[in-house]
Amino acid sequence: MRPVLAHFLQVSGRRALTSLCLFLLLGAITQGIAFALVVPITEDLLTPDAAVPWTWIAVFAAVGLVHAVLHYRSVPMGNDLGADLVTVLHRAVAERAEKLPNRALGAGYSDRLAALDGTAVVVLMGLPAHVLRPAVAAVATPLTVILISAFLDLRVALTLAAGLVLLALCALLVARLLARREEPDGAEWLRRTYERPGAQPSGGLLPAATGEVLLWRVVELAACAAVGVCAALASGDGLSATKGVALVVLSVLTYRPMMEAVLLTSTIMNARGVMATIGKLLGTQEPGGPRDDRPGADWPGRGDIVFDGVSLHVEGTAVLDEVSFTIAEGTTTALVGTPDGTRLLLGDLLTGDVAPTSGEVRVGGVDVGALAPSVVERHVARVSPAAPGLTHEEAARLLDSFPERLADRPGVRDALDRLRAAVAEHAEQKQTEREHTEQKHTERVQAEQKQGEQKQAEASEECGPAGESPAAVPLSEQDRWRLALLRALRSDPSLVVVDATAGVDPFGADPRLAELFTTLTRDRTCWLMTGIGAEVPPGDLVLEARGTGVTVRTAVPN
Repeated sequence: MRPVLAHFLQVSGRRALTSLCLFLLLGAITQGIAFALVVPITEDLLTPDAAVPWTWIAVFAAVGLVHAVLHYRSVPMGNDLGADLVTVLHRAVAERAEKLPNRALGAGYSDRLAALDGTAVVVLMGLPAHVLRPAVAAVATPLTVILISAFLDLRVALTLAAGLVLLALCALLVARLLARREEPDGAEWLRRTYERPGAQPSGGLLPAATGEVLLWRVVELAACAAVGVCAALASGDGLSATKGVALVVLSVLTYRPMMEAVLLTSTIMNARGVMATIGKLLGTQEPGGPRDDRPGADWPGRGDIVFDGVSLHVEGTAVLDEVSFTIAEGTTTALVGTPDGTRLLLGDLLTGDVAPTSGEVRVGGVDVGALAPSVVERHVARVSPAAPGLTHEEAARLLDSFPERLADRPGVRDALDRLRAAVAEHAEQKQTEREHTEQKHTERVQAEQKQGEQKQAEASEECGPAGESPAAVPLSEQDRWRLALLRALRSDPSLVVVDATAGVDPFGADPRLAELFTTLTRDRTCWLMTGIGAEVPPGDLVLEARGTGVTVRTAVPN
């Protein structure tokens, strides 16, 4: 779970989590204080002829009010953090799936993507909203009670502390037994079955339900021990009977948060399983845990490209036939000709998405099919305005994280300023739409109150459902190009594949985009697939696809 949560905190920051933990900690402490106040109140109420302890009751009510306010404030914070957790992790999975070569998106990857269903969303959202609160209370509330009870009776405090230490040790032991050996998911289990026939699944040494029952019994034993000590002290000369009863009540209340936390054992194990699936999809693993990616070659030290006798046949039909050429490192090559599919196929062969029927595609002397998918993800940037995720929200995130050291390069500052303007305009538009929707909703409610059921239906049809807003205007094509190019520049790739086959020629129509493209491709190997009839931009080589062959010629300067 740790690498996945670390990825989430790296993207979203720690401020929201820190604020939530602070509210939960204060709530747990006030709960412990309220439990401790039960002792003087119970003792006075059970003592014959004693006055009603209104002062203690007033303090108890005040502490309860503070606890209620903290709980009220922390609930939406937990829900928002849970929604943010789901959004960030699902977006990270989608972005990585977009970057990985097709050969890495096999049945196993599809299986894990399918596992992120509605149940997984509920589990992830429940972590900060419903699991974190009992976990914090199970530690902070008993510690608060133990600290206060030390001033009431040190023997009772030591008994409660011993029970807390025993429960902590048992919880660590059960956690180790539950997670000692990781349970493989469906995709991993199938792979192991094919590789090692007769292999058995190696789950944890305990089912989650068994661990939950064991911990519950330990909590009961600790509570019984504390009650027994209080009863023994009250039966002797150590405590009065009324104070003994009050301390018995306190002992039971002290272990209540632990009981609530124990009931979440299965939920925590389910969350761990979901996090493990997401970790495999993101390529992150627990330290010392098994790696899911197959071994593969690292990116070579040089970037020259060689197509050596590459042929590709689909159902007996030759799509490419004995294609051979060499492209030097750090050059920009334009892919022209018809049809578009052949040029796109050459790009897929280059990135390892498609394996040739015969021949070999090498980068720096290494077969691209031998490169690990994670290596291809890091070193190859695919640039296209049609790529998913090119939204105003993604533009805002890029503006927040774009390295300042790259901002002064040619064309970059202008692209950042234009994206910033588009994001600001979009935010202003959303605010206006929200205000317009609220106004329409108010007018509709007033019309419903005045004009009856018939007018209510007419108003509903005219104004639409409450809270509904018009569809957001997407980024313009030029801004999508800017965002795609800036994302690629930020990732500092070794190889850039630009797909400009759809729409108008972006670089011929906008000199600023052409300047940004030149900045991205400087000192990098770049493939540019232009649209049919588009002007060939400045470069070093031109690959022209004709039928099943490819010809290479030197680019002519404009």
